[in-house]
Amino acid sequence: MAALMKNAATRMTTILRPCTCAMVSQRNKTFKRDNIEKQKVRTKIWVDYDMLHKVFNKVDTAHIGRVGQERAAAEWITRCGGAVRIQDVEEWFYNYNNLGTGPLGKFVIEEIDASWADVQAEGFDHLDGLKAVRTMKFSSCPYLQDACLERLAPLSHSLHSLEISHCGQLVTDRGILALQELKQLQRLHLADLPGVKDPEVTLQTLQSALPSCFITAELGETGADQTAQMASQSHGIDSIL
Repeated sequence: MAALMKNAATRMTTILRPCTCAMVSQRNKTFKRDNIEKQKVRTKIWVDYDMLHKVFNKVDTAHIGRVGQERAAAEWITRCGGAVRIQDVEEWFYNYNNLGTGPLGKFVIEEIDASWADVQAEGFDHLDGLKAVRTMKFSSCPYLQDACLERLAPLSHSLHSLEISHCGQLVTDRGILALQELKQLQRLHLADLPGVKDPEVTLQTLQSALPSCFITAELGETGADQTAQMASQSHGIDSIL
């Protein structure tokens, strides 16, 4: 009896083994196919999101003609995830739909906070012609790069305070040196910019070009020392002036 049961179990195993292997193989194929499909969806979402950023950063000259340079620049910043404050208004605007309307000459941007904003180099042409931007902040901006900082020059007549921090590898020494054009700059804070490879020389060159600017920097391993040194130099010059 025991022998018969053993033979039956052996035959059953022989029958089930191909079936089990086939099921496992089919399950693996299904799992692999699902993963491929999921990856395609993720890629499509990323591509669509990237295209959306490009649309938000595109300069529409016809639209600027209708709403004015200041209003168009405010729409650009808020659509990309930043905020603006306009003259004679204490409130910050984060949503371009809430910017309101009014005479073109009355809408003048005074402060820009682009923290976590998806601003790209193409969009910085919106800054051309802005009259009175005094402060700007770029923090955790994934697309910020040297070309963006090189396009801040149109604000050289009004920009007094600037912060650039936590913006990844795309901001390098070249971009920081481009800030030399901002002759009215009084305060500059730089932090966590791993793309800046020679911070000591770069900051010294920048400080020489902007002697009246109070510069603080936390770059590389010697960030604290740079902050103290550059702040001390700038403060000494300020006191003389």
